[in-house]
Amino acid sequence: MGTIMDIQVEGTALPTSGSRMLKERINEYWSDGAEGYQKCIWNSIQPGMLKRRWQEIIREGVGNETAMVLDVGTGPGAVALLLADMGHSVIGLDRSEEMLKKARENAERLGLPVDFKQGDAESIPFEDESFDVVVNRDVLWTLPNPDAALREWKRVLRPSGRLVVVDGNWYININRSLKNRIWRGFALLLSSIRERRNALRRLAEPDWRRKLPMTFKMRPEYDVELLKGLGFTDITVRIIDRRSLGLSEYLRYGYFGNSFMIIAKKRNK
Repeated sequence: MGTIMDIQVEGTALPTSGSRMLKERINEYWSDGAEGYQKCIWNSIQPGMLKRRWQEIIREGVGNETAMVLDVGTGPGAVALLLADMGHSVIGLDRSEEMLKKARENAERLGLPVDFKQGDAESIPFEDESFDVVVNRDVLWTLPNPDAALREWKRVLRPSGRLVVVDGNWYININRSLKNRIWRGFALLLSSIRERRNALRRLAEPDWRRKLPMTFKMRPEYDVELLKGLGFTDITVRIIDRRSLGLSEYLRYGYFGNSFMIIAKKRNK
């Protein structure tokens, strides 16, 4: 397996102007929310049931063998840090410098060796076949060009490398019923109290979400078709029951419905 020092950066193409503007709006949204999101994920990287549960889920996707892993859209570094704690060599990539600042602070606080770099999920700044695994959580739906992102993730994977996508049907489930909309308000109030922040300011849905291709797709079925079209093999889907993550997580995020994990392999040469 490779090491972090073996990975070389290469040039990437610029996106279209329309896509660039949308990306900037999305980047501003996540950068403005970096502090709140940091509080949101902190329990998942602290010793306890939630951390163990996420590591069990991630291990199922990544496998037991020590690997060189790219965590795309790492945010405050939650998945990257869980992977590093499991013994993997990890690079975390994110477009937002505010998120990367939180990720580096978390890595230092936990004493975990993760290399965090700024970069675009749709135009990965690494050479072909650099990683054994590419993983991401709650990222694909936020991208203006998910098919371009998947091509890039495939490009940087080594032959027989694994792609692990964890995501959900976020906005479809929020608006599915009055119960879910009320539940969301209660959950944001609960998060505000628990995390000592004004989570209710996120009650209004961001206007850019309607411009994203994945927002209203039925997933993971749509993702599986994209992956098949790109030549990925051995595609499996696992539903992640939010109740299995504990009562607190279910109360705060259950209105989103269950998440899913897709595992796919790059075809061997």
